[in-house]
Amino acid sequence: MSPTSPLLRADALFHHRSPPGELRGVSLAVEPGRFTLLSGGLDSGAGLLLRILGLLERPDAGEVWFDSQPAGPLDDAARLDLRNHLFGFLFAEPFLLDSFSVAENVAMPLFKISGFDIEQARARTAEVLEFAGLSAVADLGVADLSPPDHHKVSLARALAIAPRVLIAEDAGLHLPATDLRGFAGLLRSVPDQFGISVIATSPAGPKIFGADREVRLEHGVIVADSQPIPVRA
Repeated sequence: MSPTSPLLRADALFHHRSPPGELRGVSLAVEPGRFTLLSGGLDSGAGLLLRILGLLERPDAGEVWFDSQPAGPLDDAARLDLRNHLFGFLFAEPFLLDSFSVAENVAMPLFKISGFDIEQARARTAEVLEFAGLSAVADLGVADLSPPDHHKVSLARALAIAPRVLIAEDAGLHLPATDLRGFAGLLRSVPDQFGISVIATSPAGPKIFGADREVRLEHGVIVADSQPIPVRA
């Protein structure tokens, strides 16, 4: 794949079964190593598009392509395998395990999914913890951390497997404004630091995240795109 080829591509997506929102013929191409923000209200379809691009839902019609390969023909097991190894996920809730330390929460996918040995896992965990500013609290239980740090741990865990794409749904939804700005800056730096594509939704909007590209949806269609990319070569 050339540097300018789309990493993810959606062709004529239609979806009506999962409120809130719907999609009505949405086509979109996402470049590698860029931060793309999908914006719009609750019923705009932005969140639905994010979940379909992240292979968490299937469209009623249309196709999603990842690295020039169609995802539609994949069965559920193959889609799960693709998500586990090439996609990272960040949600509004951190979903951490309180009985484990910060480092253990971050390292868990490396053993359960990626099959790293102990030394590989230790090195990768240290790298993403340093990026998130959590090295000093690596051995603490996550229950001892502040809510903003919970989100940083969740981000570090999502990055641990070195995904090609990070899907961030309602990023920073529950953070107060002062903490959100710091977290948004950290998330915004992921493409530059790791070369990972970030596709996000957030009620905070584009001014907070400073995305490379904002794609705005209303009533299931794209109404504005700050940097449109041809869907087909």
